[in-house]
Amino acid sequence: MGPDAGKEASKLDSVLKAMISRGSLAQSMAVYGEHESIALGSCSHQLEQSSKVDVERTSLAVDGTLPAALELEEIGGEAVQEAFSESIREPGGFSMLAISGGKLLACRDILGLKPLYYGRDWQGAVAFASLKAGLSRIGIRDPKPLPPGHLVAVSNKQMMVLAKESLSSSKELEVSADDAAARVGQLLLESLAEDVPEGYVIAFSGGLDSTLLANAAKENELGPELITVGLKGQAELEHARHVAKELGLDITVRELSQSEIMDRLGEVVETVESTDSTVIGHSVPLFFVCEVAEEMGMGHLLVGQLSDELFAGYGRFEELALKRDFIEAGKEVLRSVLGAATKDFEPGDKLAVSHRLELESPFAYLPLVDYALSIPISLKLQLIGDGVVRKYVLRKLAASWKLPESVVNRPKKAVQYSTGVQKVLLKEAKKRRVRLSELLESLRSNS
Repeated sequence: MGPDAGKEASKLDSVLKAMISRGSLAQSMAVYGEHESIALGSCSHQLEQSSKVDVERTSLAVDGTLPAALELEEIGGEAVQEAFSESIREPGGFSMLAISGGKLLACRDILGLKPLYYGRDWQGAVAFASLKAGLSRIGIRDPKPLPPGHLVAVSNKQMMVLAKESLSSSKELEVSADDAAARVGQLLLESLAEDVPEGYVIAFSGGLDSTLLANAAKENELGPELITVGLKGQAELEHARHVAKELGLDITVRELSQSEIMDRLGEVVETVESTDSTVIGHSVPLFFVCEVAEEMGMGHLLVGQLSDELFAGYGRFEELALKRDFIEAGKEVLRSVLGAATKDFEPGDKLAVSHRLELESPFAYLPLVDYALSIPISLKLQLIGDGVVRKYVLRKLAASWKLPESVVNRPKKAVQYSTGVQKVLLKEAKKRRVRLSELLESLRSNS
């Protein structure tokens, strides 16, 4: 949105060309006002997927799934503001842009499952895009993410927050571990029953989260196929095969070489638009999973994202539990969930969409998220002897579903370590005599 109609349309064209990883089929339109003009567009990989994007008819562009409560007929005029604000807490991932009453509206789902960035260029134009690269292409430095759960309006060079929703820790429920586990299981099954289309696979490690997902999909008679990747010789590959066999599910295993990981590392860095070593460590295995899924002709990839945040799966939670600081551990759960948009969902979505996939995160099903945030921290972190059992309630669920013992009691191991990726990255950094952060920065600037 800016003062010069011709320039804004030209800038939009540049933005869309810079986002070719999200699709080369572009649609666009422009509305010219007396003082401000708005150019709105979208890109997609194939025309049949662009029903959720109809800029010509509705002045609306959606990245993700159109919220169920939002009717296309409502889009237009002033009604769109109310319709958008009511959709923020709808389950599902989306970022939306619309033209309404001479204003440019931007909205993002409450969990931040879909990316959306914005900024202002040196000529005063304001722009939004699903990739930072799109905004950088038109000279916007340091694009900022629109906070999850926000609806904003841009007009007359001002940005106004029309509505905002945020997740919060509800009052802790008085519930037993067995009852909490049963309810989590019901909601996980419900999340898969709600909107899992045909043509999908599960990113599978044989760990607690991915095995729960695979079993839930199997219970819903969805016939899931599994994909696991890892450095050749990693013990976790054989573990994943073994668990898949016990579940009676087909699995595709992609064994990676060190050279293959390094050859594709620059592509990963560019795709996720980050040089954060933790983000890259998570992203490299997912990149190869996405590649396999695309080769298989799949359209959707199910992942276990948000489980560790909701159910206290990381080492930092264990440290707090050992200090008996459960109040701080509960606060850290909420902080982790709120930070997942940047650390998990945005990079995961960019990797998936660049491979013509939609990322599905059943643990991010909003009713499940709300319930999990109300479960007492003592049911997530269980002190047993001198140790701590993380994600205790999920382990109770896994046991009740009669999953293999090797899954129920399997210690949490971050994907960058279980796949061997972190070892490869650190070895290469040492070989070049640089810090890992410097290695990643060099790859981004040179790729």
